Amino acid sequence: MTSNFFPPGLILFAAVPALALLPRRAAQCILGLLPLAILAYLWWLPDSAGFELRLAGFELRWLHLSAMGRLFASAFLIATWAGGLFAWGEKRREWCSAYTYAAAALSITHCGDLISLFIFWELMAVASTLLVWTGSFRGTPAAGMRYLLVHLTGGVLLMGGIAGHLLHGGSPTMQAMELTNVSSGLILAGFLINAGAPPFSFWVADAYPHSSPSAMVFLSALTTKTAVFVLAYCFAGTAILIPVGLYMAIYGVIYALRENNVRRILAYSIVNQVGFMVVAVGIGDETALNGVTLHALVHILYKTVLVIAAGTALRATGSQLGTQLGGLASRLPFVSLCTVIAAAASMGIPLTSSFISKSLILQSATEHHLAGAWIILVACSAAVVFNAGIRFAWLTLFRTPDSPPRWQENATDVIGFQRLAIGVPAFLCLAIGCAPQLFYHLLPYQGSYHPYTAVHIIEQFQILLPAIVLFWLARPLLAPRPLIQLDTDWLLRKLLLFSWQDGVLRLLYITLNLRDVILTSSVRSFKFLFRHYGPRGILARSWPTGSIALWVALILASYVVLYSLQSRSLWQFVHSGF
Repeated sequence: MTSNFFPPGLILFAAVPALALLPRRAAQCILGLLPLAILAYLWWLPDSAGFELRLAGFELRWLHLSAMGRLFASAFLIATWAGGLFAWGEKRREWCSAYTYAAAALSITHCGDLISLFIFWELMAVASTLLVWTGSFRGTPAAGMRYLLVHLTGGVLLMGGIAGHLLHGGSPTMQAMELTNVSSGLILAGFLINAGAPPFSFWVADAYPHSSPSAMVFLSALTTKTAVFVLAYCFAGTAILIPVGLYMAIYGVIYALRENNVRRILAYSIVNQVGFMVVAVGIGDETALNGVTLHALVHILYKTVLVIAAGTALRATGSQLGTQLGGLASRLPFVSLCTVIAAAASMGIPLTSSFISKSLILQSATEHHLAGAWIILVACSAAVVFNAGIRFAWLTLFRTPDSPPRWQENATDVIGFQRLAIGVPAFLCLAIGCAPQLFYHLLPYQGSYHPYTAVHIIEQFQILLPAIVLFWLARPLLAPRPLIQLDTDWLLRKLLLFSWQDGVLRLLYITLNLRDVILTSSVRSFKFLFRHYGPRGILARSWPTGSIALWVALILASYVVLYSLQSRSLWQFVHSGF
């Protein structure tokens, strides 16, 4: 075993027992300081740092640094720090689950082999399920179970793909793969399930809103973006990812448009923005991969702000439905300010972070002459106004409710460390947008990008201003309504129910009928044998000696006749000369 440097993910793993056993004040200090210390340690590590161990005949590489991995890990650590501060007053079991989850995601960003990837992948699935179960809603247990089943399905596909890859002589090292066989297809399918790709896009909006207000901060930042990282690392340039990502972008916009639950709006927006990243991975050139890396970072930052804002409203009001929210801006001024910044970043307004990250993805689509993909991405960028952009902030904070509920009088703004949890990511959304060249130098591939050209700024405003005006005019049509929105999981549930009713139950019916037939035949056979061989059966009777002699003579005569015929045929065959 070689251990030049200790992996950052293992440091987070080591903190889990401390969070469970130390006095509460000491555990809270870990929440507030450890992620920042690991972030500094991550950027201090040299590029050649490594950590390897041998297990079951495999060389496991738990520290393999890359420029893309550093940026993804940095975003995960910032979200973990913000989520820990927002979960300051929560129970220890949520802290331990969140840190196990974050440690596994962080380890994936710098592991160097497929075996380690699978180990951390499954740890993420279990720990994130526990986070879903931290919610106190009526449907939380069932939602957590559905979430677990989906991710175990992805884990089984990933395990089968890795096993097949190794059995056919493939290298266990994490590296670029081509979609040329079943094994690589299974690995890709396992990654896409975690990314929220069709037909499993529903699990994000199904599970995340059932978690606690602080647990959703971790959930929104880690699982889907970890899947984006491994897709970019292993399957960059795989063309099938372009239509998959376009579907996700359209799906997230359409479902968020009619949603009443504000946290489900954010969940659908996650699928929408991950669709942008999957399209860029499918394009696969250096500009696209730089866009994937930067957009994943900025998406985690502004989504952390929006999720914390939704969680603050949930804690203050006990509700996450748009029909029961609104009018909170005066009670939550700091949260409202940060929400406006994050909403502007989500729409890609100039001087915010998404303006410089989406431009790279759109530029790569233009360079590869993907006009259809470019048009769809631009349309989805404008449609963000109707979900995580203006509509979320309007429903949660600024809309004047028809009848203000009494609990709004008790709503209080975030204080203390929780201001840092929402304020620092909001500040970074502005810092990245205002000083893009400082962050462009950190990207995996060097390039010359100039987002603040007059043409690009004018084009962006030509996209956003009509969308904003249209939203303002269509506000009565977009007002929240109490409804139940059927997602694509309805089709899967119907299919499973149909398979159960017309498959399993029919097979059971056939089995029971077959059993009856077998039992009936057995009974008849027994009766037949008993009738002939029983004490009173015909074969059990005593026969006269003459009758027996007659039967023996008949049998011998039959034998002589058959033998004579056979011998004559054989003699003729010999004389015929064969």
